[in-house]
Amino acid sequence: MRFPLRPAQSLLLVTVLATALAGCGDRGASPDAFPEAPTADGGLAALPEDFDGAWAGVLPCADCDGIDVELELQRESGAAGRYRLVETYLGAADAVGFEVAGEWREEACRIAEMAGHCLVLLESGQRWFRHADGSLQAVDADGRALDPDGARLQRR
Repeated sequence: MRFPLRPAQSLLLVTVLATALAGCGDRGASPDAFPEAPTADGGLAALPEDFDGAWAGVLPCADCDGIDVELELQRESGAAGRYRLVETYLGAADAVGFEVAGEWREEACRIAEMAGHCLVLLESGQRWFRHADGSLQAVDADGRALDPDGARLQRR
């Protein structure tokens, strides 16, 4: 049995479908549009091919008041990921800052007993474990946290 649609109903149906499909290809979505999605083993899924994200925080420092860290990541489908890392050493009379930019990649890794993904900054050699809450924790190549107190960068 077929139910014919009147012109007004057809227009409404086309408008609803077009609106629904328009959201599927949104390349300009905000970083918050990519929630942290757990995998079956409790880790996080890899970041999407098209991604922009930023994190910030103050990490401990042995000979200063802390290291103010800002990390920005960007990747477009089919292109290498790019990053910008700014670290400023706080509390010194001449607060010293460093900026590094380059390529990043994501790879499977573990921290303690948690499986997940690490962001690897190729030029600086830093590795950051992605936690389920979206925060990043600096780890060494063996998956050990660099800060035993668990300091992390928070997503902004």
